Amino acid sequence: MISYFRSGISMVHNLPFNLKGDSLEKKLRLTLLIAGTSSIFAGVFMAWFNFSSGHNAIACLYCASTLLGGYISCSAFCGGLKRNLYIIVHTLLASIIMLLLVDNYHIAAKRSEYNYLLALTVGSALVLRQQSNYLSKVFPLICFFCYLGFVVTGLTWQQGAFHLNIPQDAGFYIVNCSVPIVALLLTVYTSRGDYSETDLIKRELSNAIEKNELEVYYQPQVDAEKKLIGFEALLRWKHPVKGFISPEVFIPVAEKSGLIIDIGKWVMERTLLQMSEWDRMYNLSHLKFSVNISPLQLMHRDFTQDTLKILANYKISPERLKFEITETTFIYDQKRIGDVIAQFSELGIKWAIDDFGVGYSSLKSLSDFAIDDIKIDKSLIMHIFDNESAAIVVHKTIELSREMGLNVLAEGIESEEYFDYLRHKGCHLFQGYHFARPLPAADAAQWIRKSKNA
Repeated sequence: MISYFRSGISMVHNLPFNLKGDSLEKKLRLTLLIAGTSSIFAGVFMAWFNFSSGHNAIACLYCASTLLGGYISCSAFCGGLKRNLYIIVHTLLASIIMLLLVDNYHIAAKRSEYNYLLALTVGSALVLRQQSNYLSKVFPLICFFCYLGFVVTGLTWQQGAFHLNIPQDAGFYIVNCSVPIVALLLTVYTSRGDYSETDLIKRELSNAIEKNELEVYYQPQVDAEKKLIGFEALLRWKHPVKGFISPEVFIPVAEKSGLIIDIGKWVMERTLLQMSEWDRMYNLSHLKFSVNISPLQLMHRDFTQDTLKILANYKISPERLKFEITETTFIYDQKRIGDVIAQFSELGIKWAIDDFGVGYSSLKSLSDFAIDDIKIDKSLIMHIFDNESAAIVVHKTIELSREMGLNVLAEGIESEEYFDYLRHKGCHLFQGYHFARPLPAADAAQWIRKSKNA
């Protein structure tokens, strides 16, 4: 029972990911879902209540109201929202007025049903304020004057076949009072929320580690003889609704929100844990592992202490680790960055500049900091055959790096043609889909076994 309850909570929590549009459109769709669900709940209860009381004609009206609720709920997930919006709000208003007209037996019952008009008035004023002038201004006024008219005049329909003869049942009043008020409160809560993709990712990412949604993949790195020399640890996030979310989407959100500190620490621990497990199984003292480090991690006061503690816990030799930083790292406090790089370099950890050639760094950065490797960005590599400038930059970067005693790794190798060209230009380390995509740990282990048997 508890597992079903948790599953339901998780489904509601992930609901905004299933809805289309930006933050404003998601709010509107959530509100329609609230209105539709409320109509279904109230319609089912009142239909049952009237069927059991012998008021079959009135019960049929509530059945129609239930069907309307289903249509409204479905529209929250469908396209053509603006076109359907005019139909939905007017049909909803008409159905409420119809039910108010046929309720003429008990004054308290009538007043309890006025709450539906009140909820529609306030809800439309809140949620439709970004829509057309008619929907944002005129329609809420129509709802309000309808509400005012019923409250002041007590208008009912006393002639014809529909005449509601309801006994004084507590359930009738409870439903008519609670459902519209709860729907209104949920609408107010929804209108105050932020349902932009960035905010949704931030909220989901904050719990991704606990929910076991994050995983470290490993992309092989090879030398000029195509022999395995190591792996780059790459973070992957498999969301239960969205599936795999690109690191290019969630990493900037993690950095902006500060979540990258905890996530980066988790990646470091998982990578070193995996290294220690593979060491016991395959004796991998010759393989090196690269871990991406965010500038915010480097600047964090506990980064050095936490990293040294993790190294000690898993008994990994620092010489087998390489920390990769992007060129944007150098726009931060360069003294602080330099001190951290120097401290870990003394331990034997290597440093590499990732995505070199497209960012902030200059040749001065290579001489000022204890950098060991350069990774030429794949956006340059992929254009070496169709862009002369890109080819020149790549060639000169390889030449300069070799003269400075730096290792050069080319990212984004997608064919043998790229591999042969760069190898002949002097590049001696490679990484890309031509050799292997980023692999889960089990598949990376196969690469290790294959390399040992080669």
